[in-house]
Amino acid sequence: MILFTTYLVRLGCAFVLGTIIGVERQMRQRNAGLRTNILVAVGAAAFTILSYAMTSGNGDPSRVAAQIVSGIGFLGGGLIIKDGLTVRGLNTAATIWCSAACGTLSGVGLYAEAAVLVICVLMTHCLFRPLCSFLEKRTVRVYHYSVRAVCQRSASDSIQKLIMDTLVFDQDVKLNALFYKGDDDRVEVCCDMETLGEHKLLLDLVVSRLRARTEVVSAGWEKEETPQEDF
Repeated sequence: MILFTTYLVRLGCAFVLGTIIGVERQMRQRNAGLRTNILVAVGAAAFTILSYAMTSGNGDPSRVAAQIVSGIGFLGGGLIIKDGLTVRGLNTAATIWCSAACGTLSGVGLYAEAAVLVICVLMTHCLFRPLCSFLEKRTVRVYHYSVRAVCQRSASDSIQKLIMDTLVFDQDVKLNALFYKGDDDRVEVCCDMETLGEHKLLLDLVVSRLRARTEVVSAGWEKEETPQEDF
């Protein structure tokens, strides 16, 4: 059995380490903030202590720790959001996983190891954030654009074909959707795409070709804002 004082020390250590991680997350206003990280760390520590207390001398205490890993994976999966081609919440989910690891280490009395893990988490979020921004600026970004053209309903198929023929040979362009909407004599042809790098000249070419058609009433393109993955 584990003494109550030992239980308090281990649970207190998990509480402090979870608080340190949670404060940084709360300052950045993430979905999993101060309270979530504390609860994850304390819960992981409590389950670890319980596994040692129940299996002392006649069982394998690592079995409960293994279930903590899978359980936190389920919790972290709920924080990940896929919005189109953009995935948000991966860093938050990974931080929750690390908070659980800190609680597990505290639960077995590995306080120094748990503290080192917290330092690694804080360094990753605080020091590597500018490095990630620097590297992103040096890589080719993916842009999302939308082309719209109002035309006669009878010409909608030919207008879609014109857009396809203009974009299909550019390997840096990927069409996500091409359709028209509307039930009147005039419909709106919509083309949603993503490109590697900016392709404003290509988009201007598409619009100029559309406007040259007598069936087209108006045409234009716009850049769609996509949410960035959190840090």
